[in-house]
Amino acid sequence: MKARILLCGWMLAAAGGLAWGGETADKKLVVQATLELADGSRLVGTPLMAALSVKLDYAKVEVPLARIRQVEIRHKEEDVVVTLQNGDKLTGTLEMDKFPMETIIGKLVPTFDLINRMTFSVHREGALPAGEGPLAFGGVNWMPWRTLFEIQGDKLVSLPKARPGFNYGHSGNGRGATLVSNIGNADWRDYSVEFEYGMTGVDPALNPHGLPAGFRSGAIMFHVADAKESWNVRGRSSYVFSMGGDGSWGLSCGYNDYCQTPCGYGNPTGEGQRTLAEGKGLKNDPTTGNKIRIDVCGTRIQIRVDGEQIADVRDEKMGESIGGQTLDHGGIAIIWGFECMGWIRNFTAKQL
Repeated sequence: MKARILLCGWMLAAAGGLAWGGETADKKLVVQATLELADGSRLVGTPLMAALSVKLDYAKVEVPLARIRQVEIRHKEEDVVVTLQNGDKLTGTLEMDKFPMETIIGKLVPTFDLINRMTFSVHREGALPAGEGPLAFGGVNWMPWRTLFEIQGDKLVSLPKARPGFNYGHSGNGRGATLVSNIGNADWRDYSVEFEYGMTGVDPALNPHGLPAGFRSGAIMFHVADAKESWNVRGRSSYVFSMGGDGSWGLSCGYNDYCQTPCGYGNPTGEGQRTLAEGKGLKNDPTTGNKIRIDVCGTRIQIRVDGEQIADVRDEKMGESIGGQTLDHGGIAIIWGFECMGWIRNFTAKQL
């Protein structure tokens, strides 16, 4: 693929010698790559190269991957659009045809003619990657699914509006405001997440099925090896901590869950579902929220709500592969059931 990149002189200097984000050279940065392939597949892994080679009219330059947010490969135009970490966009040509990377299934070397988009995230060695997504909150980049979200003061809040472009509804491709981060990321393995979680009830602006205003339900997915925004697409594989408005709760996991129908809810299907714990007596606080902490280290899962430990289990099947999925890694998803609205606050995630 041949292409030109238009860069100013200061950009060439930046691509050369300055440390990303003001970091000194002795602080190692880890780059994570997410590749979206032309056949709909998705690869997540660590690049086995430090830069992309591009050719200018007057020089060849190596652009560090740590400075790139996204590369869109436009096959028809035979060029690429490079978005840098500071938001600048460049149009140009790659001077290479392969992208070697280390993935959870080993070393892969996809060629650029098979790749539609590449997204990069950067974190310090030993820290959890922030991931990709337009909402930066609590040290993590979140992707909003199904409904809109916005940051309001110290909270990240769901809005009673379907996300533009998503076929929302019981007869569509899904219901329920959802935040996701680091789906399938192998670096999210042994970690702790802690945050305040509010379920505020149903807003009349988004209540197509006439739910009572006080309806509340929600769930936290962790070790999310795979997930899809549409409930009609096979793939949701994770652990799930679910909470009901009546104070009931459950801890379970499933592999490749989805509705096996072209559109709408119906024929729920999955593999390897198992219940690990369940109980009653949670006191949902719609005003100040409930403090949730989930620790997963090795095969051990611990869950605390408002400082009280409600679950401490080991899942010896965590490392087993079922339906091509393994639940020993992956990021997090926060869900509000059906049209229940809500928010999170004081989110933190750290390695264990």
